Amino acid sequence: MSPIVLMDFDDVLIAMREPRIAALRRALVDDGIELTDDAYDSVADGLSFVGGVRASYAWAGRPDDETGIELTALRAGDFFSDAIHRAPRLAPGASDFVLRAAGQARLGIVTRAERRHVEPVLRLAELGDAFECVITADEYAGPEPSPDPYLLALTRLARRGGARAGEEIALVPSLRAVAAARAAAIHPVVVGPVASPVAFAGNGYLATLEGASIADVLRISMMDTP
Repeated sequence: MSPIVLMDFDDVLIAMREPRIAALRRALVDDGIELTDDAYDSVADGLSFVGGVRASYAWAGRPDDETGIELTALRAGDFFSDAIHRAPRLAPGASDFVLRAAGQARLGIVTRAERRHVEPVLRLAELGDAFECVITADEYAGPEPSPDPYLLALTRLARRGGARAGEEIALVPSLRAVAAARAAAIHPVVVGPVASPVAFAGNGYLATLEGASIADVLRISMMDTP
């Protein structure tokens, strides 16, 4: 029986903030919406492209148009795919952490990215075999943030055996991901160069995965259990 660690693909495993913002902003320009960097943080950070476009429509005062939202999200996904597949960049320390942790914990990915974005990058990084499950945006729908992807990951992992009670951890980069993990009764640990409100939102915080171990993650995750 080993602890379960569910990692966010965006910004915990792969550095994606800049290409994700650029892709969403580029797609929204065609709809006449100019989303600033500051607006992105409050409007769309931590959301899928569909969720980000829908939130951006609301922010800009545009009426809901599900067809338009879907088409704009598809454009954003295409722009994003071009950027990350051309030059994917692992987050600092992520590869070494995954390779060390694979023998000590059961690893999974929970992400708002689509599978078409995730699988090629995992192959290029030679990390795919380290993860027992990969839950992508293709596998869940509905309001965001939602515990559904985390619960789905736990269900799939449970089919192969259990985890230690209370040792289910999510490594996350955003307030919405913290909320989703908490709603699934999973301990969130925030990872990455984030603003103070995000860093203090989880049970603990790691500025980087460089040098971090599963023991470190377990200890930090229990520091501020609500």
